[in-house]
Order: sequence, then C-alpha cells, then structure tokens
Amino acid sequence: MNKKMHHYTDGGLKNIWLQNGFELRSTPYGKGMAIHDVEGLTKAICLALAAKTSSLSGIEFRYIRSAGMLLSQTGLGAMMGTDVQSVARWEKHGRLPKWADKMIRVLYLAHVDGDQT
Repeated sequence: MNKKMHHYTDGGLKNIWLQNGFELRSTPYGKGMAIHDVEGLTKAICLALAAKTSSLSGIEFRYIRSAGMLLSQTGLGAMMGTDVQSVARWEKHGRLPKWADKMIRVLYLAHVDGDQT
C-alpha cells in the first residue's frame, strides 16, 4: 500500500512529512487539508525539536516559542532575561547562543509538563 504523505510546512518548518492524521479535502477555494489533532501534532513536533541532538535553527526556535509555548518574542525574552531584539535576531538569522538553544528546550519541556511557564 503506497499511501500519500503530506509535506507539512506550518510555521516555516521544511522537514515535516505527515503519514497520517490528516485529510485532503476539496473546498470552494481549492484543495485544503484538515489536521485531525493540531495540538497533538504541534506537541509531537516540539518534543522532537527539543530532543534533537543538533542545534536548533531560527525557524525551529520560533516554532517552539510561537506554536509550542504560545509566547510572543517579548514574552520569551522576559523569561530568558534578554531583550526582544535578541530573540528576533536569533529567529531571523538562525544563530542562537548555546545557552538560548538549551534554555528554550528546558522551558518548553517544563511548559509541556504543566509548569507555569
């Protein structure tokens, strides 16, 4: 059985392919896609990003901040003890200090475990 996969590009991510959990539909505006569990998908992506061994890209950092933690750049900057311009620069240029890469992962894991972050 050769089931079609869907290239999921939400939030600028480029390397996410869905094998299931979605449905392609025709709409009055063209073809569309429905995700069956958006929250579960977002959590799975963020957990995978938090566990990856290589450094996060700026896009991955932004995805964890915005989709995973629902934080603004200002909000994350305040949590990390840095300014909004630094967060914006990291996301835009993808050059994160090691401490920021590690901290966003720890903050996300605390957030997903239900801590008040």
